[in-house]
Amino acid sequence: MVVVDINMVTWINRRSSSSLSMLYITLTLITLLVDLAYCSVRCGLGIKSVGGTVPSGDIVIEYGSGVPLEITCILQSDTIIVQNLFRERIDSNNKTKFPSHRIAFYKNAEIVPSQYVTIVNATAAQLRIPSPPAGRNTYYCTLLLDYELLQNDSYANSDGDHSSTTLFSDSSTLPPVQPATTSSTTDGSHQLGSLLGVCLNTVYVGYKPEIIRNFTCISENWVNLRCNWSTSENPIRTTYKLLFRLPGRAGGRIFINCPTDSDIRDNNCYWDFNTKPMYRQAYEFYDFRLNGQNALGNVSTFFNFHHYANIIPASPINITVIDKTESSVMFKWSVGTMTNFPRDLIHKIEYKSQWDSNPEQWHSVNISDECNAPILSNKTNSFLYDMNCQERDNDFYYFNVTGLKYPFTHYDFRIYVRSSLARGEDKWSLPGYITLKTKSSIPKRPPRSDLGIFDCITSRTDKTKRDIFIYWQRIDDSEKCGDSFEYRAYYTSNIMPNETTIHYSNEIYESYAKFQGLNTSVGYNFTVYSSNNQGLSTEYSTIYVPSESERLEKPILLTKIVFDQQGVFELSWKNAGTTKLSTADEDNYYTLFWCENVKGHPHQCNGYVNWTHVPGSEFRYNVTILNYNVQNHYQFAISANSRHLLSNETNCYHKNNSNSSGMVWESCTIQNNITSRKVENVWVNIIGSTFIGLKWNINCTDRIGLVGEYQIFYCSVASVNSKMCNGSMLSKTISREVAQKEEGFTLVTNLKPNTTYIISITISTNYGKGIHSDPLLVTTLGLEGGWYFKQEYSKFIHQLMKNSFLCMNR
Repeated sequence: MVVVDINMVTWINRRSSSSLSMLYITLTLITLLVDLAYCSVRCGLGIKSVGGTVPSGDIVIEYGSGVPLEITCILQSDTIIVQNLFRERIDSNNKTKFPSHRIAFYKNAEIVPSQYVTIVNATAAQLRIPSPPAGRNTYYCTLLLDYELLQNDSYANSDGDHSSTTLFSDSSTLPPVQPATTSSTTDGSHQLGSLLGVCLNTVYVGYKPEIIRNFTCISENWVNLRCNWSTSENPIRTTYKLLFRLPGRAGGRIFINCPTDSDIRDNNCYWDFNTKPMYRQAYEFYDFRLNGQNALGNVSTFFNFHHYANIIPASPINITVIDKTESSVMFKWSVGTMTNFPRDLIHKIEYKSQWDSNPEQWHSVNISDECNAPILSNKTNSFLYDMNCQERDNDFYYFNVTGLKYPFTHYDFRIYVRSSLARGEDKWSLPGYITLKTKSSIPKRPPRSDLGIFDCITSRTDKTKRDIFIYWQRIDDSEKCGDSFEYRAYYTSNIMPNETTIHYSNEIYESYAKFQGLNTSVGYNFTVYSSNNQGLSTEYSTIYVPSESERLEKPILLTKIVFDQQGVFELSWKNAGTTKLSTADEDNYYTLFWCENVKGHPHQCNGYVNWTHVPGSEFRYNVTILNYNVQNHYQFAISANSRHLLSNETNCYHKNNSNSSGMVWESCTIQNNITSRKVENVWVNIIGSTFIGLKWNINCTDRIGLVGEYQIFYCSVASVNSKMCNGSMLSKTISREVAQKEEGFTLVTNLKPNTTYIISITISTNYGKGIHSDPLLVTTLGLEGGWYFKQEYSKFIHQLMKNSFLCMNR
């Protein structure tokens, strides 16, 4: 290899600048030397280019090994383009520039800064990157035919400061340059300012093959085997080849290849009974060797694979119900190919019912293998089973699921299977499904009842007769347990000695029963059962209704306030005046009932009834209804109750130790905020020269104690057309008790004769002051006018006359 010293050429050039012959000799010598040195460098077979790179083709470097990336770009001096560049080597600053100064390197589409490029000689430049980054990149060697463009670029200034230059600056990004040929021009001419591709190299900076650690194999239903593995990203193409051998003398010597090249292409391998080599079902263990290879080296990883611990069976099949009761189901199923599996299988059974609140939650069954096999009874032709016991015969598995909560209910069951050697929840088979309905039984319980959960209506025509309504809390659908469900309500009587007569209700519904024409002087003990086509519930509820003379006095004025917050109600009421407080041997309390109904009161409630107990000292209580339905009406009732506390703690609700008033339904409903209410229907019914009689309707709100007092505001005005006070606003306060006693009437006195007054009323409640009533404009009579009044208020005449005489004497 001939090396041309650039300094020597420059020195010859300076010493012979005055001699044209010496210059021609120098140029010829340089061209000859370059040709001798690099005449054999080409970009590649079939590519006609002005030069090439050393090394040529792909370059592979191990990342972090300390090996730099070095690419030398060499121009062919025998091409016309390069020869022309020798003739044009004097730039605008009269400096000598050789063709190698026009060489530029690109990484993909980005120009490489000049700090990584060294001029080797007149026709060669070298790219050197000490620590190339990991990745696959293409490096291009290009020739800039217009040197002025290169000179103006920072690339040409090799002597400058590059401290702020990054390796591949985005500011110098150019489109990708492909290697070009000198093809068309035969005279060697070229367009100034153009880039000419010389050659390219694809550079792989990556890693040696790694040891594989996430190697997994799964057999599907013991009929095939698939192994998979994944590799880390490596810019250098790396392949892995999987081989296996079987334990034993015969199989242990030879490693067997994967049936296809899928290990090399896709990092997996698959065997079944049709592949060559075929799947070896009978071997519990395999020895695998995974060979990794790339341009940097080789690596082998060995795995001892437990075949039988990595089998995922197919879903259980032929799932059949061979017997069932209201709370148990006996199953039979098979496992197909896995029937002959030489190791034990584990099963898992899960179920859910139509009544489960969370449809996504499944209940698990505890399965045990340690029990006796099912025995077929010749007499009954049925199986006898142990509880929670799994057994099998040659073809089937058996298990009796017990303890099911709901009779007459749809259940979804799913059965899983896996190898007893497997570890982890991911080795279970997909489930086999079956849906069934348990057998029916008698209802689980009667409806709930409580002391005082009844209502009596005395006949208008015969005061010795009454209709009695008894209520209850209906049971859940999941507890009905069979077809033809209904409630049975009755009472008994002994008309003849030793002969009991059952009297069923005249009408019966989901939440109440009606008994017509019962005696007001007799107490009745009612019995309520739940019933279906299997019979009556074992237990029953009782409701005692005392005679009218024995009943406690009813609470009065039950009022319901409906708040803006949905499902929140305030109940208030008054006692009858004789209600007693609890004592050591007697419990006196209220029961608040509410019923969810499609229609509001006075329609009979046939919805879900619930209740709560309130101490006898209370007269106001807040109720919050869970699962509130805004589309429904909520009816409220109250009963006063008394119960004697027995020393033997048998405090049941029985006629001998308890009593009640029965239910009193709400009589007043107030919507939203009571403070926004104003007194309606205010009018004047008496007018005198010095007084005005004011009347208004007492609302149900006012009766129950929510109203603390009434305030009457009044003042004189200039004329009947004015509502502005002509002086100070006066007021008069009336307590609730006085207003109720006077039935909503008061006198506003000490007024001036023949004067127009504006008057309004407002209420003061436990929640604040209400809104003023619509104002009234009233003119008093003159001194000789007497008074005006309605006949029904004649009882006030005497008082008014006294007031009038007092005014006249003033």
